[in-house]
Amino acid sequence: MNVLRHAGRALRREFLAGDLLTVFAALVLGVAVMTAVGTLVNRVTLALTSSAAEMLGGDLGLGARQDAPETFAEEARQRGLKTTRMVSFPSVLFNGDASQMANIKAVSAGYPLRGQLQVSRSAGGPVESAGTPPLGEAYADPRLMQALGLKVGDALEFGAGNLTISRVLQAEPDTSGELMQLSPPLLVNRADVDSAGLLGPGSRASYRMMFAGDTGAIADFREWLKPQAKGFRVVGIEDAQRGVRGAFDLAGRFLSLAALLAVLLAGVATALAANRFALRRIDQVAVLRCLGARQRDILTAMALQLVLLAVPACLVGIGLGMAAQAGLVQALGGLIPNRLPLPQATPALTGAGICLVLLLGFGLPPLLRLRRVPPMRVLNRSFATLPPSSLLVYAAALLATVALTVQATGDVKLAAWVLGGLAALALLAAGIGALLLWAVRGVQARLRGRWKLGLAALTRRRGLAVMQLVGLSLSLCALLLLSVIGPGLLAQWRDRLPADTPNYFLMNIQPEQRQAVLDTLKGLGVGDASVEPFSTGRLLALNNRPPQRAEREDNSNEDDDANRPVNFSWRRDFPAANTLVSGKFWETGSTEPEASIEEGWAERYGMKLGDTVTLQMGEQQRTFTITSIRKADWDSFRVNFFLLLNEGAVGDAPYNLITAFHLPRAQAPALAGLTREYPNISLLDIDGILQRVREVVDRVTQAVQLVMGFSLLAGVLVLLAALQATAGERRYDSAVLRTLGATRSQLRGAVLVEFGALGLLASGLAVGAAALLGTVVAQQVFELQLTPPWGPLLLGGALGMGLSMLAGWWGTRRILRTPPALALREA
Repeated sequence: MNVLRHAGRALRREFLAGDLLTVFAALVLGVAVMTAVGTLVNRVTLALTSSAAEMLGGDLGLGARQDAPETFAEEARQRGLKTTRMVSFPSVLFNGDASQMANIKAVSAGYPLRGQLQVSRSAGGPVESAGTPPLGEAYADPRLMQALGLKVGDALEFGAGNLTISRVLQAEPDTSGELMQLSPPLLVNRADVDSAGLLGPGSRASYRMMFAGDTGAIADFREWLKPQAKGFRVVGIEDAQRGVRGAFDLAGRFLSLAALLAVLLAGVATALAANRFALRRIDQVAVLRCLGARQRDILTAMALQLVLLAVPACLVGIGLGMAAQAGLVQALGGLIPNRLPLPQATPALTGAGICLVLLLGFGLPPLLRLRRVPPMRVLNRSFATLPPSSLLVYAAALLATVALTVQATGDVKLAAWVLGGLAALALLAAGIGALLLWAVRGVQARLRGRWKLGLAALTRRRGLAVMQLVGLSLSLCALLLLSVIGPGLLAQWRDRLPADTPNYFLMNIQPEQRQAVLDTLKGLGVGDASVEPFSTGRLLALNNRPPQRAEREDNSNEDDDANRPVNFSWRRDFPAANTLVSGKFWETGSTEPEASIEEGWAERYGMKLGDTVTLQMGEQQRTFTITSIRKADWDSFRVNFFLLLNEGAVGDAPYNLITAFHLPRAQAPALAGLTREYPNISLLDIDGILQRVREVVDRVTQAVQLVMGFSLLAGVLVLLAALQATAGERRYDSAVLRTLGATRSQLRGAVLVEFGALGLLASGLAVGAAALLGTVVAQQVFELQLTPPWGPLLLGGALGMGLSMLAGWWGTRRILRTPPALALREA
């Protein structure tokens, strides 16, 4: 027996007949989705690593609220390192009647140490590289120029003097990967800021000293700097990646969910299709055994068929995945760096590994059954049972698939929840299916007609029926997660920013200006205008001890938090955009020294109910007891505080007022008059930020929908493979019943009963599992509160049941048209 020739001929014949088509499609989908998501994650990781120094503006940074001493710069220069200084602070700029909050960044000679500062000589002019702005000149962001009505060459009020806008700022190298900035930047020379006297005591300035040089010199200098830089924060290349990684994180979770389900479904489809392929080869193996073929050669030929099938499937899947990855890059757009490097070979190898695992792990175990097919099979209907070793292969394949998927997506937590939920569903479906089939056997004798025939078909093939039920339940659950729960999660994320989300902040409002500001806002149409106290004090002690963060790295060079500035507010009622986690909020009118802290602040300092917080509030020192812990919705863009105090116990602490409100963009110019009348008030425009966040959501939605397309196809494959699992047995049974006198309508009705019962039970299990699993995953992984959309879920379950019955009816049509004698010979 020529094994290779036999495998090639059989593969061509059986692929064209459709027996291996489902296996081929499942392998292609599994490889494609793994290659697409893995390549995207790999390219983004490479881009973040290679451009981290550019995003940081150097190889190492030292940041604080005060300027670093010159001794650090001298030590760095002695070690052969380059240095430069930067300072940034917010300030309202004016040009005529127009005003705009800007982020002033003053840089010294040598800036930038890494990357390129890109500017242009006009709004639409060619981009060129530049260095530190000359004295008396500034580089302005286009948003700032548009808001103030400026153009290149105009003078801008700056402190007691003026600066000339000489360039349009196009890109800064030291944005540290920030997805967005609160206000448009203005780049100036450090000497201009010093001469303008804008960095006096109490200024809200952030200082940074940057260093650049050889990797070894930077590492040595960092070790020297750690014990010296008390009170300063060392910023390395790893910190420069956090902004982009944070923006990509949620998108990656959605992509990982779709990819994980797609790969698992591809594995299930492969297992079901390969099992059907093996069952249809039993008689062929028996005949070959009778003709003298060795068992080893027969199994080798069939395994070789799968290998020959896997090679083109792997190549097609990798090509399709690379094309899909390009679509993902286009869909994600601004979420990822502008220049992505070429991908490494790892994602493609992972895709090929998935193909190998799906093939050998889920396709090989059914073939192991053929080892026990006796030659007497040609004379009787003896059936080869599934050997125990096959179960071990299935388990190993599942573990390998999970490991490769987690390695490609990098999300262990998501994989654990999804896999745990689907595994529980599979066990539940198998247990309930076996129990119901046992119960049906007891009442089967009391049934008549199509009901008896349909349920008898299920009880006669209990193992295959349970396998069908598990496959149907898993595929329907995955389809519901992708088509109903997935869009629901994306909609929940999008709904975090409703149309009336606050897009402006007014800060530094004095108490005597409260009513005038509220009247102005109401005159502009802000119906829910309100102001809240905003105070800055000193954090003196926690539980009568110097404050110390609960989680600190051993090599942290930050001093403890004793006497550090802390922002807080006070109120009588519970704040909006907050959720009470534990404890009880104080009653209105209470004068007890109570505090409510945000859960993130509580975790940072290891605080709990009953602990105390001691603050320096102006001239007074007060101690408050923590009576409640809150969870603040920071994505609401409303005024939130980590620390809230009972208004009745604050006393005469110094404060100003802050407010957040929504105002249509067309009415924004009217706010300039308010800041002109009250120059102390700071206006923060975040409308651009909200637009950017909404753009991120839309782009993530597009990318996830692309990956979900692969997953939905995989789910459909599982559904079809599960429904076709018993096609051969049903063909034989139908032929026997027709020989015994059963009519076509009886057989058609029996098939509808059989698949209707399977579909009903599978749909019920899938709907419940999708609702529960979707809710848990939303809370534990995506940190979203999702109410199960029962309407779409029930509709999806009904469609699944209808599809099951339709598949049974469609498969019966060919059987009923075949003469019984021919069907018996083919069965």
